[in-house]
Amino acid sequence: MRLRPYLLLFPAVVAFGLFAAAFVTFMVVSFQTATPGTVLTHGPATLANYHAVIASPLARSTALDTLRLAGLMTFLTALLGYPLAYVLARSTSRLLRRLVLFGLIVTFLSGGVTRAYAWLIILGNRGLLNQLLVALGLPTVRLAHNETGVVIGVVHFLLPFFVLTLLAALKNIPLSLEESARNLGASRWRVFWHVVLPLSIPGLVSAASLSFAGALSAFLFPELLGGGRVHMASNVIFETILTDFNLPRVAAMAALFLVLALAALALLGLLERRTARLWSGGA
Repeated sequence: MRLRPYLLLFPAVVAFGLFAAAFVTFMVVSFQTATPGTVLTHGPATLANYHAVIASPLARSTALDTLRLAGLMTFLTALLGYPLAYVLARSTSRLLRRLVLFGLIVTFLSGGVTRAYAWLIILGNRGLLNQLLVALGLPTVRLAHNETGVVIGVVHFLLPFFVLTLLAALKNIPLSLEESARNLGASRWRVFWHVVLPLSIPGLVSAASLSFAGALSAFLFPELLGGGRVHMASNVIFETILTDFNLPRVAAMAALFLVLALAALALLGLLERRTARLWSGGA
């Protein structure tokens, strides 16, 4: 009887063990040397692959571009997603809530490839948007095969994850707190700024962290909407495998990008604690 709670954890432990084993294997390979002309590796252990990645201008620029674009995507997702989550949590209109929820859920019903090509049809040089601009006598704009198209596609992909994650946090904020503040004469803006936003910070950071992690690992949208001009970490790793077949070098690159991503997520957690302390009036 006492073992039952631990037995329930068994599937999760097995799944985590498989992922951990794959990561450990990848790390071991990153310290080895590639055999020229093959995909085989051999020892002894060396840090040469890490030195080569750190010294590579492409790797450094890719890391900076990935962090910059992921930060921008996360910011835009939060900017669009917070109002939607608040509408779902607080709106008294059942029709409005259903429409917003339907718009979010619909995105899960189509695959990433379908969504990426749909955005190409809309944003392409001869896409629906540019055709509309031409019909109105306005100049066309370049929205695909660049960073703009990638950001739009990834934000659209991340938005449902952000909203549904933040929704749970907003639902847990008692409505009575907002009503009490309103009864004491606070405006809607002051209620939001001093009551809702501080209490939703943990959920907001969790949703932002999930979105940031998804943006960092984005591959499909940069590949299709970027047109080979947008270099994010996943795409550069994929292209390096195809061109060099140097698995140890690619493993080292992936490991360094992972460390960078974990550091960025840890910074988000630190920012959450500092912001919560600031709003609560702590030292």
